Order: sequence, then structure tokens, then C-alpha cells
Amino acid sequence: MAEKPPVAPKPKPKPPVAPKPKPPGGAARPTAPPFKKPQLAPPPQVLPLKPPPAHLYRYRQQPAGARKHRRGGGGGCSCRRVCCLATGFALLALCLALAAACLAYLYYRPRAPSFHLQPLSPVRLRLGNSSAVSSVDATVGARVVSWNPNERIAFRYGDGEGRVALADADGDVALGWAPVAGFEHTARSVAAVAFVATSKGVVVDEAVAARVRDRYRRRQLAFNVVVDAHVGVRVGKARTGMVPLRLLCDGGVMAPRGGGGAGSMVGPMSKCQVYLFRVRWFSLN
Repeated sequence: MAEKPPVAPKPKPKPPVAPKPKPPGGAARPTAPPFKKPQLAPPPQVLPLKPPPAHLYRYRQQPAGARKHRRGGGGGCSCRRVCCLATGFALLALCLALAAACLAYLYYRPRAPSFHLQPLSPVRLRLGNSSAVSSVDATVGARVVSWNPNERIAFRYGDGEGRVALADADGDVALGWAPVAGFEHTARSVAAVAFVATSKGVVVDEAVAARVRDRYRRRQLAFNVVVDAHVGVRVGKARTGMVPLRLLCDGGVMAPRGGGGAGSMVGPMSKCQVYLFRVRWFSLN
């Protein structure tokens, strides 16, 4: 008969654990929760650094001469500064010129001269009748009187020419032209421009010839006078250049019978319009 295996010894019982003494007052102390180890987030993924663009290397590798030229780009600022200074000086000069012109105007008080056309005399008019056409032969003396109201300003008039036309409803009839001599018009004085225009064989319509003949008998003919010349201004010893001048005198009348010669002041005078550079000259009064 086989032998039985040995029996394992029984474990010794653990001694009883004495209970922990309770705190005074009979209240039980709270027990702390068990400590839990915090879970750390996984580290962020680090991307590899990209190399800088190639043009930075090229810029850094520019030669010294190019870098010097680039640093010298401040010349643009100097250019702008010079332009600003020049503009400022130009504006200052313009303001000074305007101020000087205003002071000169207040000191000299310039006023435009006036021009008036005297009655035209002598007038010799002859109408010729033929089987075909009617013609006019005329001799007309014109005189334009000017008054300069300025006390310190004189005017200089150059040579020119004067033209006379007979006013009619069907159109003006040219009666010729004549040269006009230049003269100087001093301050606060009266001057005159006189010339005699002649014409021969001016062909007119039969109806116009009849009207001219009737008005001539009644001394009611009307004339238009135009004088083209040049004018300049003199202030003391200073003189300006000459500019084109045109006198346009409409509504001229015939001098009455026995009114005297060409210098006679008998009869009404018509006012003339003054044009500089083909632009009407407005009075500064």
C-alpha cells in the first residue's frame, strides 16, 4: 500500500488588529480619496523647420557696390524736398506779385479811355446812273475823339487804318479806307484820330441807291467807322508792349449844314466800343 503524502501545515491565524481610537467628540474623520496619477497629454508633433527662401540669401550675398547704391536711395527724398521748396517759393512769388498788383491798382486807379465819333463832315456823295448799274462816289471825313481820365497813366497808339461804311438795311456799303497816324495820349487830356476815306465807282443796287439819294438830301445818312491800330501803356518811364486795338463806332451821323469843318463839335456824337485782342474792353470805372 502506497504511502500518503505529508499534510501541509495549517497557516497560523493573524493576530487581531486593534481598532483605531476615535477622535474626541465622537465624530468620524473623513477619509481622503485615493490619489490618482494625472494623465499627461501626448507631446505636440514638432514639424521640421523650413529653410529661408533663396532670395534672402541672394540679398545678403549682394556685392558691396550694390548695397552702397541701395543705401544711397535717399536721393529721392532730397528731390522731393527740392520740389517742395521750389513750389513754395513759386507760390510766395505769386502772392507777392498779386499783392504788388493790388497796391499798384489802388495807387494808380487805372481807367479805360473813352472814344466818341463826331458827326462825319465833309461828306461828298455822288450817285451815277447808267442803263446797267448804279455806282457811288464818296469822300467822307471821320474824326474819333478820346478822353484819358487817368492822372498818372498815358497811352501810346501806333499807326493803323480807318474804314468807313454806309449803313443800310440791305447791308453796309464800303466807302473806302485811309491810313491813321499814331500818337501819344497824355494823362487827363483829349486826343483825336482823324482820317478821310474816299471811294469811286462802288456798285450798289437800284433800291439802295434810291434810299441813299433820299437820305442824303435830308442829311440822315448813317455811317459805321472802324479803326484798327495798336496801343501801349506808359506809367512814368515804364512802358508796356503794343497790343492790337479796334474801335467800332456804329451810328455815325452826318454833320448838319453849316456845321463847320472836320473838327467841328456840332451835332450828336456816338460812343465807340473798344476791343483788345478782339475782346471787348470793359471800363474800369
